[in-house]
Amino acid sequence: MISRLGVCMFEEFIREKRYLQNVSPRTLKFYRDCKSAWDRTVGGLPTEVGLKEFVIKLLESGISPATVNSYIRGFNSYLTWLHENGKIDSRLRIKKIKEPERVLKTFSDEQLKLLLSWKPRKFCEWRLYALLCLVIDTGCRIDEVLNLKRREVDFENLFFTVTGKGKKDRVVPFSFELRKTLYHFLKRHDFDWIFCTRHGGRLSYFNTLRDFKRLCEKLGINGVRCSWHTLRHGYALNHIRQGGDVFSLQRILGHSDLSVTRKYVGLTENDLKLVHQRTSILSRLK
Repeated sequence: MISRLGVCMFEEFIREKRYLQNVSPRTLKFYRDCKSAWDRTVGGLPTEVGLKEFVIKLLESGISPATVNSYIRGFNSYLTWLHENGKIDSRLRIKKIKEPERVLKTFSDEQLKLLLSWKPRKFCEWRLYALLCLVIDTGCRIDEVLNLKRREVDFENLFFTVTGKGKKDRVVPFSFELRKTLYHFLKRHDFDWIFCTRHGGRLSYFNTLRDFKRLCEKLGINGVRCSWHTLRHGYALNHIRQGGDVFSLQRILGHSDLSVTRKYVGLTENDLKLVHQRTSILSRLK
């Protein structure tokens, strides 16, 4: 049962996240989804017993371990806030459950060629095409890209500055090919946001995802999750396949923890075989 006190405390948590930490609307919605999952399964003030029951009931409802861990991560933030603000005496925390390791399927080179050979005509098509080229070329998070402004792009030196998670700025290099695409697209509007609406406003994440999925359907691209995050994973995998190292990849992707970067690089058996052929001591010396 949802208590009035619990609702008030959670709304206080949301307000602090919004105004003091300036988290994004998507993150606030994520926290609300986590709290809703708690309310519909256990509810009330958190206890050690209740937290265990929370995880069990989520799994019993058929939710995947990965999604359960996502709920755990969000609810742990709320638990930390409750303790730090004296709402609960004990520092409660939910341990993540073990997930089966799966390699995320990324876009094949043939599918990427289909996307890149698409000929845009209207302004919204050019915007989507430039957005696709940028994410494919740099591996940036879509939210970082949608916040990009003209003054943050250095066309001369081929890099731009994005603000990532934790409000941390980082410099991201890009290719000469992307420079040509961005240059042609930016001739089509004079607004500050690079990827803006027709009237210069900030573009919505959900609108870009909708347009991306529609384009994939139009081009007959299937068998892979058509999302911006899949393109980011594809960038990471390509970086390693082409001889890049995981440390430079960590910096490019903006990960604070190297273990997160490693999860992006799910090399196939064929990838490992090719690496071994290049690095085999026996093959080099005999």
